[in-house]
Amino acid sequence: MARSPQRLHCVGDILPESSTLTNRYSLRIPQRLYDAMLAQAVAELPNECCGLLAGQMEQGVGHVTLQLPLVNAVASPREFTADPTSLLAADKAMRSAGVEMLAIYHSHPTSEAIPSKTDLARNYHGDNMMNLIISLKSGQPEVHAWWLTATDYVPAEWKCDTEL
Repeated sequence: MARSPQRLHCVGDILPESSTLTNRYSLRIPQRLYDAMLAQAVAELPNECCGLLAGQMEQGVGHVTLQLPLVNAVASPREFTADPTSLLAADKAMRSAGVEMLAIYHSHPTSEAIPSKTDLARNYHGDNMMNLIISLKSGQPEVHAWWLTATDYVPAEWKCDTEL
């Protein structure tokens, strides 16, 4: 049974000022695209949803201008695999708009918004692509962003821009 999302203002994970991470960026998501991402996660229950966020990089900040839902080819509540046809359509949309992929997102319908062992094992973009995870465990969406490696993860800086 699909739950209807309430309009939520998002709060991102902020890296400590002492962080020495390199080749990383912060992400800014307009409220309307954040809301669309949450609506997709709720609509695809009980399965995981997946998608891409795309936009422009400017002085170490990724400004999201496109939210690109993908089809979860395995239609599973415990994993996602992006359908190749939807990936190609997303790539075409990004090229047409002149933007680049800034983040991958997916949902965890029944678990926390932290990377699973499967998420780490299937991290095909290395540690330079931000990953957002939407937890629906508590009934209210909770979103956290991460930098992933094959064996570990650290919080990524992001925020929702309600003025965009």
